[in-house]
Amino acid sequence: MEHRTTSRRRFLGASLGGAGAGLLTLSGCGTAEGSASAGSGHLSLWYWKGSLSDKLLATAARGVPGAPGLKVKGSQVPDGDIDSKVRTSLAARAYVPDLTVVNNANLATFFPDENEFLDLRTLGAASVRDRYLDWKWKACFTPTGRMIGFPLDAGPTALYYRRDLFREAGLPHEPADVAEQIPTWEKFIAAGRTLRRRAPGKPHLVSNIGNVFQQVLLQSPKQFVDADDRFIGDQEHIRRAWDLSVDLLRQGLSAGITDGTPDFNAAMSGGRVATMTTAVWAINGLKDSAPKTSGSWRLTTLPDGPCNYGGSYVTLTRYCREPEAAFAFLTWLLSPENQLKSYQEMALFPTTQASYADPAMHKPDPFFGGQQPIDVFGPAAQKAPVVYFSPYEKTANTPFFQELTNVETLGKNPDRAWRDAVNTAGTALTRLGVS
Repeated sequence: MEHRTTSRRRFLGASLGGAGAGLLTLSGCGTAEGSASAGSGHLSLWYWKGSLSDKLLATAARGVPGAPGLKVKGSQVPDGDIDSKVRTSLAARAYVPDLTVVNNANLATFFPDENEFLDLRTLGAASVRDRYLDWKWKACFTPTGRMIGFPLDAGPTALYYRRDLFREAGLPHEPADVAEQIPTWEKFIAAGRTLRRRAPGKPHLVSNIGNVFQQVLLQSPKQFVDADDRFIGDQEHIRRAWDLSVDLLRQGLSAGITDGTPDFNAAMSGGRVATMTTAVWAINGLKDSAPKTSGSWRLTTLPDGPCNYGGSYVTLTRYCREPEAAFAFLTWLLSPENQLKSYQEMALFPTTQASYADPAMHKPDPFFGGQQPIDVFGPAAQKAPVVYFSPYEKTANTPFFQELTNVETLGKNPDRAWRDAVNTAGTALTRLGVS
């Protein structure tokens, strides 16, 4: 335990530019002093564009239904800036939001500062526990057992594939058949070889190998650093993701293009890439980038099973002026009814299972040949594993993604790239006190 305390102290000092030492001495109780909403008639909420329903926020600014006198005013902060802005306000102990949205992958970076956030268990969170996905709820807790996040949306994953290209290659091409006959990444790669040989235009299986690396990682409960702040990025669960990705490259199954670029859009439109391994939020992007392929795509289970890629949480800072009122707002905003509204308005996938049964989520989608996406993404959301992300995850995983890119785009030797990734990550983590 002493090791963990020391390493987290170092992490905090690094992340807040030396301001962290003072933060560690602060108590965990709520206090109005320092709140960004002090002297106003509302509570303050920081979020980024697209993370919350605009319509529900407009309602909350006028008055939260069922909570007389409670108003919550949202302030948009750019996605890439919100965490650093929160840290800056916490370090200054001034202009701190009452509530803030935190990205799925970033909640753990606040674990070292857990006392800067209210423990939602003390506000009655257990009373709504059964509404939410089990893994999402468990991910709200710090290693010491404090609940500092509240479930917002999720990012369940699927295999998006071109039914026409699979059929023309003689592969299983209906969703249930693909799930049954291509259940593993190894069989996925084998299917890619068949596509390259037999499908018209010799399409690639994937746009780039980094996407598969990401999904295989997220299927594992372990990532790069464990709960005792030990680097485990050199272990088999990471190496398997690496080797599968490199195998895709060696067999000529990757197009080697970056998602979201004009080249990517052209490849998707032109049938040069036959699959995507990604989350539910990619649907609208695919429709925008390749509208002429409507009707050709289908959805099925990701090889080796579902995982979660993306989503968010809401936190209450310890400077929240009215914790009970803020929690009442949370349970209203993120109720099954309002998560359904957010899905319809903003495509935010609900973390409340009850929402999945609503007829509004069971509309056939012509882009996927009349398939109902919820039939794939609903079960995927419920079966995603509980994944532990450490505060040091980005520091640890960045060298691996960089080196994998070097392998794909620069032709670097994969074994050397692996060694360099392990060494770079290990060195960076040692500076932060991680063994």
